[in-house]
Parts: sequence; structure tokens; C-alpha cells
Amino acid sequence: MPSAARIWTWVRRAACAAACAAAAGTALTPVRAQDVQEYEVKAAYLFNFARFTEWPAPQEGPLQVCLAGRDPFGAALSALEGRPVQNRTVHVKRDVAVADIAGCNILFVADSEERRLPLIVRAASAHPVLTVSDIEAFTDNGGMIGLYLADQRVQFELRTHAIELGRRSKLAHFADHVFR
Repeated sequence: MPSAARIWTWVRRAACAAACAAAAGTALTPVRAQDVQEYEVKAAYLFNFARFTEWPAPQEGPLQVCLAGRDPFGAALSALEGRPVQNRTVHVKRDVAVADIAGCNILFVADSEERRLPLIVRAASAHPVLTVSDIEAFTDNGGMIGLYLADQRVQFELRTHAIELGRRSKLAHFADHVFR
């Protein structure tokens, strides 16, 4: 039987390939090629975070993947729309206001919201919302999952309170860094 690390590598590659294939058929906003690849991978990570997180009850309706701030994903995030995950369907909501965060399952905080980060994290912490961002020191400032580039690869760090908010998660097994 393959190791968990080997399975996760395969899952990441398969999800990334699927996201890239889906995005290839749609128009992309003009951004540098490196950025397109990076955010296609980050979109695949968001999908896998949804797959590897056990959500608290009730688990009804679509799984809401929300974006706060300027959209760096373009078509890569749109490629997740309608995909099945844990007997639910992914629905993408862009430009989510702080007052609407409670309706999200996963919230990606774009770097354009760095000044409002304390307000956003505080609003999300009152609800079972998995917060993700690539803002530097995101997890040091109350965020749950921080995405970052290292050795030209997207990696992630996880704060253990992501698991302590009423959800069990397999994410800690796959994180590059886990903090308490």
C-alpha cells in the first residue's frame, strides 16, 4: 500500500491537472504566466482542503468557497464551480463582504484585504469557516491555512485551531508546517 505522502502527492497532481484542464478551456484574465500557474495550483489546494475537512453538521446545500478581495484566481477558481465534494457541490462566491462571511465554508482572503485582515479573521472565527490566504504571516495573524511558495512549489502551513473549531481534519498530515 502506498504511503500517505505518496497518495497526497498523487491527489495534488490530479487536482492540479483537473483545475488546469478546466481552466484551459476558458478565457483567462491577462496575468503573468507564472501567476496563472500559481493560482491554478492554489485553486486545486482549496478544492482539496474541502475534500480533507470534515465539516460540522448540518451539511446541506452547496459547499461555499468564498473570496474576499481582488480576485487573483481568474478562471482557475471558476473551474471549481459545480464540482462534487463530500456529497455536496462547490459554489464559488467572489467579493464576499465581511457581513456575509458566515455563509462561507472556505474563505480565501486575497492580499488586497491585508489591511482589513483582523476584521475578516475576527468575523470568520465566530463561524465554522476555514480561512485560507497567501498573505505573508497569515497564520500568525489568526488565519488557519497559509499558502506560500518555496522551491517554486505552493506549500501550506496550518494552525492547529483549524482543527479545533469543531471540525476534524486530515490536513495536518499533509501540511508542510503545523503550528499550535
